Amino acid sequence: MQESSASVSRSFFPPLWARIAFACFMFAVSGVAIWDHFYRFDWVGFLCAGFLSLILVPMRKGEAPRAYFSEPRRIISFALIILMMAAALHDLYYLLTKQF
Repeated sequence: MQESSASVSRSFFPPLWARIAFACFMFAVSGVAIWDHFYRFDWVGFLCAGFLSLILVPMRKGEAPRAYFSEPRRIISFALIILMMAAALHDLYYLLTKQF
């Protein structure tokens, strides 16, 4: 049996309508979190997730990593990911120290 020379892409990237719907949902959740407790900063992660779903573009096949990471859109995407992780750690700290 011969193997096919065409490679199948295993990565899935949602269509534009799904990314916009997810971003709107995240913005709505962020708005509710801002309305509820502004100074707890629970809303930062949701807001970053909404923006990230709109600006994140996957790496194309054959694209050099240096060219991919040199574009400002990708730099902002990774800054948003780092900010989301910091917000999640802040929420975890709040949950473990203030709630118990």
